[in-house]
Amino acid sequence: MRVYVLRLEGARNLAWAFEVISNAREVASCTFEPRLHQVRFIAPHCEADALAERIYLDGGLLWCSRHDLEWSPVSGRPGKGSAKSAASRR
Repeated sequence: MRVYVLRLEGARNLAWAFEVISNAREVASCTFEPRLHQVRFIAPHCEADALAERIYLDGGLLWCSRHDLEWSPVSGRPGKGSAKSAASRR
């Protein structure tokens, strides 16, 4: 899974991006942060990248951040190599 944070220019771009992302079936979670003009979402890698690219190509994207989530469904703990598991080994 991949987490994206997209900061957009103007309320219209923000509303459109939220509409596109929140209606995408593959998105597991989505938050709308109107004060910061941001949308944050979690989706599988390929689908998340495609959504971010679509919003970028349509214009109005000011800033983008992405982070991969590694989660072990068996143990319920962060997977090997994740930031959280690395911090817990220190």
